[in-house]
Amino acid sequence: MTTKSPENDSVSALQQAISAVNDRFASRRDFITKGTAAGVVLLGMGGGAVSAAGAQEDDEPTDVDVLNYALTLEHLEDAFYREGIETFCSKDFNSCKTLNGFSARVRGDVYENIVDIGDHESTHTDVLTQVITDLGGDPVPELEYEFGFETAAEFLGIAQVLENTGVSAYDGAINRIENKELVTAGATIATVEARHASYLNLLNGADPFPAAFDEAKSQEAILEAAGGFIVQE
Repeated sequence: MTTKSPENDSVSALQQAISAVNDRFASRRDFITKGTAAGVVLLGMGGGAVSAAGAQEDDEPTDVDVLNYALTLEHLEDAFYREGIETFCSKDFNSCKTLNGFSARVRGDVYENIVDIGDHESTHTDVLTQVITDLGGDPVPELEYEFGFETAAEFLGIAQVLENTGVSAYDGAINRIENKELVTAGATIATVEARHASYLNLLNGADPFPAAFDEAKSQEAILEAAGGFIVQE
């Protein structure tokens, strides 16, 4: 009789949660680092991270380190969509100048689609938190963020940046996961992020699928794009 390890149980939990999600769901920002605190939080999660002084650490990251890196980005996206959904209503998106030229049906669906995307990010956050805990790690907490949008058009522009950044982040980090089942599970999150990015590219007048291959980016590059939203404490 084979005994399941806690790690295998956590992988199964992640896969089950992803299946549940699949069943349930048929810029004016200057993207610069806001100081050492943001850099340490976003990148200081194990080996290969850049320290506040810019030195490259030599230790190889563990699976928990990589999952915490993903969780940091998911917390940011989760908070972003919560704030947007609380700030805007369907009418705000329907009358958004960014969507001029789209049919009434497309414009009318935007708010509900944004709600669905936010729900996906919340689910990713919950599942990653549970898996990290099951693996004996300490999940990184949600931080304080400042997104700076005032209109629905600005919200959609920032959403496009965040989703494309998320795709590049997963592509750059996934090969650092050792557990093959976790790699597969992480890839299924990455593909959902890519669907979000494609949709938001289209809404913002950009090519929804601009290249045959997505660009994998390092943690340093992701910090440059996303770290500016983290409020320095």
